[in-house]
Amino acid sequence: MTDANLNDYMYKFIEKICNEVGPRESGTEQEIQAGNIIEEELKKFCDEVHQEEYISSPHAFLGGIRYGAFLVLVSIILYWLSLLVDINVVLISEIFSLIFMIVAVVLIVISFSYFILETMKYHEVYDFLFPKRQSKNVIGTINPSVDVKQNIIFSAHHDSAFEFNTFYYLKRFGQIIINVGYLIVGIIFIVIILKIILLLLSIELAIMFFSFGIFFIIVSPIALVYILFHTYHPVLGAFDNLSGVAVVLGIGKFLSEHKNNPEVFPGHTKVYLISFAGEEAGLRGSKRYIDTHYKELKEEKTIVINMDSIAKKEIVIIHDKEPGIGAKHDPKVYQPLLEIAKKVNPNAKISPLPFGATDGAAFSKKGIPAISIGGLNLKDELPLFYHTRLDTPENVEKEALGQFVEICLEYLKYVDPQ
Repeated sequence: MTDANLNDYMYKFIEKICNEVGPRESGTEQEIQAGNIIEEELKKFCDEVHQEEYISSPHAFLGGIRYGAFLVLVSIILYWLSLLVDINVVLISEIFSLIFMIVAVVLIVISFSYFILETMKYHEVYDFLFPKRQSKNVIGTINPSVDVKQNIIFSAHHDSAFEFNTFYYLKRFGQIIINVGYLIVGIIFIVIILKIILLLLSIELAIMFFSFGIFFIIVSPIALVYILFHTYHPVLGAFDNLSGVAVVLGIGKFLSEHKNNPEVFPGHTKVYLISFAGEEAGLRGSKRYIDTHYKELKEEKTIVINMDSIAKKEIVIIHDKEPGIGAKHDPKVYQPLLEIAKKVNPNAKISPLPFGATDGAAFSKKGIPAISIGGLNLKDELPLFYHTRLDTPENVEKEALGQFVEICLEYLKYVDPQ
């Protein structure tokens, strides 16, 4: 269905953004500049194009990680101060031992709740602590040839991620350390709670708590991995996710060139081509779009196909769920999509997204039929270019872009009412 010219167009778009705009941190002029270029491209293919501005606190999503890690280190220091009071090395009132532990618990709760609620579950609980910025989603629409009976959204995001030092320098081992860190914080919390209870009961287990103290000192360097987890320098983001935006544009270009062909152009499905901002800042762009358009999304029978991170032509991943954020995608969407994808590429497969989330998850969590597809198989491997400076256009294969356009167009034909 696609050809070399379309594949070239999509790849050149990726190069254009990388060369003319460069990295695109959420809520920056570079993100808006990329959106303006996307808008101009969509105007060539769509019946209507516009941008929707929103305000968010993009640094809240990851910006508190280093502070949370620092609070954990302070909690360990407080634990040791309490321990030294218990064994009479620090000669102050015993009440201070309890005070130190209570303060440590509060710090752990703040840190852990930030990691769980803000970074893992994408809730905007701590956003008020971070500066607000303006971003813009870019929306284009293509009207069907007859009338509108349903809508379909093909989407991606045009902002790019901060470089993850942990992934660049430590590779897969860095991911393991991050997971171990969560476990250790949980252990620290439990031990501190236990120590508070025993202090209140006047029960002394100095040797046991001293042993835990030694353990906390040994594992404390893991906090440095969190403190240095990411830089504040965004990457080029050719793979993640200009590749997805290129596919969205490729769909628009193909449909505009085949408007008079009823075999490929939809008769009753209105097509939305959307490039979201702020995905790397915790799905801020897609969440704002859903908040604004929720009623029409539900009433107009909208289906969402989100593209994220496409590189190699042999990899086609359809995410059935994104457990990190608690999203389950609609089997009525991903099952027929898988069958279509397998006809295009026999290697296509269903797989959950083991960590993180995509814009597709924002829709599924709101009960809007959605799915995310791409070439990111984090379950089996961590690509060297994932959220690192190596995310350049050279990692994206033109044929991979073409096959995703073909999968989306075949799905459009499948769902278009007769």
